[in-house]
Amino acid sequence: MKEKTAVFIGHNSTVGLDTKLLEQTIINLIEENITTFLSGGMGGFDRISARIVYNLKKTYPKIKNYLVIPYLNFNIFDQSLFDEIIFPEELEFIPYKAAIPRRNKYIIEHSNTAICFVKNNFGGAAKSFELAKKNRLNIINLI
Repeated sequence: MKEKTAVFIGHNSTVGLDTKLLEQTIINLIEENITTFLSGGMGGFDRISARIVYNLKKTYPKIKNYLVIPYLNFNIFDQSLFDEIIFPEELEFIPYKAAIPRRNKYIIEHSNTAICFVKNNFGGAAKSFELAKKNRLNIINLI
C-alpha cells in the first residue's frame, strides 16, 4: 500500500499557496496510480488538501482520504471529509507532547510521496519535511 500513498506536509499558514496547483498535483498523482492520501489534520494546508481530495472523489471514486490522529481526543476539523479516521495502535501509550511528532513519523513511513507546502525551516512541518527527505519519499514542494 505504501507505494500508492501520499502524505500532506505543510504549515498552518497557507499564504501564497496556489490551490489550483495543489489540485493539479493531486490529480497527476492519482493518474500515476496514487490511491491513498494521508493527512495529519492540523493546519490550513492539511484542511485545504483534505477538502480537495474529498472533492476529487467524485471524479476518482477509487481514491481514499484518511486522517491519522495523534491521540484519541484530537479535535477533528471535519470528519465528513475522510473515508476513515486512523489512530495508530503504536501511539496509544505515547506521552501527549510526543504524540504529534510520532504520528508524523508514522504517516511518512507509510507513504512514498509527500505533497508539501513548506516555506520555513522551523516548526513541525519543517521537521516532517526533513524526515520525508531522509526517508527518500518522492517530494513535491509547492512553494
